[in-house]
Amino acid sequence: MISIPCFLHLYFKSIYTAYAITLCAFQCNIDSDIFHAWINQDLLPKVPRNAVIVMDNVSFHKRQDIQHSIKNAGFTLEYLPVYSPDLNPIEHKWAQAKARRRKYRCDVDTLFSTSLF
Repeated sequence: MISIPCFLHLYFKSIYTAYAITLCAFQCNIDSDIFHAWINQDLLPKVPRNAVIVMDNVSFHKRQDIQHSIKNAGFTLEYLPVYSPDLNPIEHKWAQAKARRRKYRCDVDTLFSTSLF
């Protein structure tokens, strides 16, 4: 199992309507193996039935075993159009996180381990 807490290259947050399903920050560079483990161990068990999982076009999002895991769990998988930050809710959260980090002058671990974000 992969342990949690980093602000890394990628920040995984699952948004369902107005609330987060899960939040993970990893202290390493994220690759397809870590993302696959996160999908299976953390995200899929928490996603409501009949949900559509929408991802951006990071290359490892399209790895076959990741696609199979999502589809075999009974979810629909869709991808955002290329270069569409306005359609990706997490992009707006990045600005908020960066602003709070500047305001509180804290490191990334503090930001995500407390209620600052």
